[in-house]
Amino acid sequence: MNKIFLSILTLIIYTQFCFGQQQTKYSAQQVKTDFEYLYKTLDASHYNLYTNTKKELFDKEYKRIFESISDSLTVLQIDRLFHKFVALVKDGHCNLPDPPISSYEFFLQSGGTVFPLNIYFKNQKVFVLDNYSADSSIVPGDEIVSINGKPINNKLKDIYDYLCADNDYSKNSSIEAYTFPRIFWIVNGESKNYNVDIKKQNGKQFNIKLSSISASEYEGKLAKKKPIMNQTRNFKFIDNIAYLKPGIFYNAPKNGNIQLNSALLDNKDFTHFLDSSFTIIHNKKTRDLIIDLRDNPGGSATFSNPMVAFFATKPFTVGTKFLLRTSEISKNFWKDMKDTSQLFVDIKKEMMSRENGTRFELSAAKYKYQPRNDSLKYKGNVYILINRFSFSQAIEVPGMIKTYGFGKLIGEKTSPLMSANARQFKLPNTQMSVYYSEAFYGDSSFANGVIPDYLISDDLLTEKDEMLDYTLQLIKKNQN
Repeated sequence: MNKIFLSILTLIIYTQFCFGQQQTKYSAQQVKTDFEYLYKTLDASHYNLYTNTKKELFDKEYKRIFESISDSLTVLQIDRLFHKFVALVKDGHCNLPDPPISSYEFFLQSGGTVFPLNIYFKNQKVFVLDNYSADSSIVPGDEIVSINGKPINNKLKDIYDYLCADNDYSKNSSIEAYTFPRIFWIVNGESKNYNVDIKKQNGKQFNIKLSSISASEYEGKLAKKKPIMNQTRNFKFIDNIAYLKPGIFYNAPKNGNIQLNSALLDNKDFTHFLDSSFTIIHNKKTRDLIIDLRDNPGGSATFSNPMVAFFATKPFTVGTKFLLRTSEISKNFWKDMKDTSQLFVDIKKEMMSRENGTRFELSAAKYKYQPRNDSLKYKGNVYILINRFSFSQAIEVPGMIKTYGFGKLIGEKTSPLMSANARQFKLPNTQMSVYYSEAFYGDSSFANGVIPDYLISDDLLTEKDEMLDYTLQLIKKNQN
């Protein structure tokens, strides 16, 4: 379960539902109590909070932030403090998942404004994706060199310090997914005017003064664009080639309410979709299948494993071992776990029988998922599309496919994935949600990101689908 998925999902929910909410403030003592609870609970529950950042640095930052809390704070102000602290973990599954959406809603309703340029990253540089300002001289593809006299890399560092992810590549993907105007406001607050250095494609550089854009106007314009994380399930044929987009490996929340157990485990509708799709594939005797995992927030293996089983040629699993840790929070989750699969049964048994704080290991070989061997078994060629917006379970799936040789990967490198099994707790006063990793993969083929067999990028400035077009041409070439 991925923090980026939850964050983006919250943004999507925000754009669909608008609940009136006033700015709530919490006393300095309430904030300090929450902060103390946050650190103590992460320290007691995360598999290893100090894998990427030494405890000494955590303690130093904790003391600095704790001592800076001297007055009542809004949710947004609290988020800015807590998010930067949790970001020290450098673990994509350890996060305060929700950007302060209620604060952003209040900001919208009160006539707030945001930075008028949306961006994308290419070759470690920042380029204009959308220009919502009144200055038409700025066009998509122009490079942003600086904002308000500060080099863009310095501006990005401020945002990187806020974002909870494994590395800068992951953080860039998060920025593109959230969209830059939103995340820029969350981290830096509002400014009515911006001084921006722009480099044109001919190399000439200009300084341009821009006015901010109404946040509500920005959201309206953004709503007309194709969303990055569009995960509607889709199955169709492109000529004689089957195309399957499984969508999120998860049941989408209803009315904005996420129930983790039912969302992760109840895969009946999903497996029905798979059975229907592969029945058509079988009846048409299709020899080539494209599975599109691009822009996929992730989810659970209870969804993805049944899909991979249709074309797997041998039993499969993730890595060679699972590393887990018990805690009070994790035990509260596992005691209500009803799934009867052997892995879940064994994890629950170990979790509930060991003292809190105990680390233990399970051999993954014991829990390999079996391939299908019925009439719907698919024996043709499989091509998997991935990109930088393939997250969590959508990283694990192509990693397994590459490890076992079940298919060919096409697209962009994914973000890294080292941790798993995100669990949740809430802070006592603000009720802010915090996720942490109760488990790590002992080893895997995607600890540093999954690299495709064919490296292809989409051009965000065109309506074309370069990855899909390349894949179709590759398949047709192989068919001849």
